[in-house]
Amino acid sequence: MKRWSSMPQCINRPEILSSFENLEKIRNSGVKCPLLCKKFVIDAWQIYYARTKGADAILLIAAVLPDLDIKYMTKICKLLGLTPLVEVHDEREMDRVLGIDGIELIGINNRNLETFKVDISNTKNLLQGERGRIIRERGIIVVGESGLFTPADIAYVQETGVKAINAIHTSFWKISMVMVEEC
Repeated sequence: MKRWSSMPQCINRPEILSSFENLEKIRNSGVKCPLLCKKFVIDAWQIYYARTKGADAILLIAAVLPDLDIKYMTKICKLLGLTPLVEVHDEREMDRVLGIDGIELIGINNRNLETFKVDISNTKNLLQGERGRIIRERGIIVVGESGLFTPADIAYVQETGVKAINAIHTSFWKISMVMVEEC
């Protein structure tokens, strides 16, 4: 029970769970698997800092960053041995990202940023037709994000071409809230 004692603070301040210091603590605890820094990266210094704290990958959000920044930050990531996960939400963002050389990992977020509605068919829509062909030809790995709660949801996005899932945060919050309620 002691390890959950700070959880109510974390629920109210999610930046605590995604802080650079926690990234460093996880890396220093002996975790060997690749670590994704999910901070909102808006400046190149954050990439360097995340790397010093143990990140192996970094999230670049197309809705936040102009193409020139994505290109620049992708080059920095590669120089530092980081993998950029470029997140898209809609067709316009997908088309922009596919126009950038060197993209190897695209995350499709199924949450509409205007309405916050989640629709996993967004993944299927973004991977159909010409976009899907380009992704397959270039060997881009697609990561499914948001709204993936059941094995059926995961199977659905896998059938569309998704090779990885970045949805652990949803499960973590549910588990965390249950643990807090039980304490």
